[in-house]
Amino acid sequence: MTGLRIVRLDSIDSTSRELLDRARAGEPEGLVLVAEEQTAGRGRQGRSWLSPPGRGLTFSALRRPDVPARQASRWTWIAGLAAHAAVQRLLPSPGAWLKWPNDLLVGERKLCGLLCDLLCEGERVGAIVVGIGVNVRAPPDGWPPELADRAISLEEAGADPGSDARDALLADVLRELVARERDYLERGPGPLMESVREAMAPMFGRRVRAEIGGELRAVTVHDVRDSGALEVVDESGAVRQLMAGDVHLGAVGCFS
Repeated sequence: MTGLRIVRLDSIDSTSRELLDRARAGEPEGLVLVAEEQTAGRGRQGRSWLSPPGRGLTFSALRRPDVPARQASRWTWIAGLAAHAAVQRLLPSPGAWLKWPNDLLVGERKLCGLLCDLLCEGERVGAIVVGIGVNVRAPPDGWPPELADRAISLEEAGADPGSDARDALLADVLRELVARERDYLERGPGPLMESVREAMAPMFGRRVRAEIGGELRAVTVHDVRDSGALEVVDESGAVRQLMAGDVHLGAVGCFS
């Protein structure tokens, strides 16, 4: 992991917020901020990420790839595959799977969330801040009621996290992140997206609820394109490609 500089923080509102500020100030590539506790961790679309002290792995990594800004979305897949590969080594079969666009699930419950923030310099990438949060152990008093059937930790999923589990997992995720980034820059999106399809296999053929035109609609997941778009078939049989938004699991007829 040559070139990575790991800084550990006891408590911070958000490692990604802090790293974005440092990136704007000219921080070189390679800084990794790891928080024992986050008080205002961020998920997609303004959601919060629960990260109680000592129970999870929460970090952000600063990357500065020399690529056009239009390619920045690839880093969500690079980060997702890095986290997926690392947790798979800890979990019994079948392990975790990648839910479009940026979650790792075990069964139907969320194990890991990813969020990439972009700073542009004209039409080029200035910086990408890769934020990753993994539930290693459940909170001491259990998950809050609103998360009890939606969240899961590595320990609950059958892993045996020892005293150094978070440090070992951090090292493994970072190794995978750097290696998969290098592979993408050398070989392009084809191999990357083929790995994404493998990690997303439990989604294909599944009926889900997708946000289309501001509405939740029942669709069947068909494929993920090399562009990163999710290809779905709606109830009329029309094929659609979703570039952004959320996909909701669970009963198709339930929109609560």
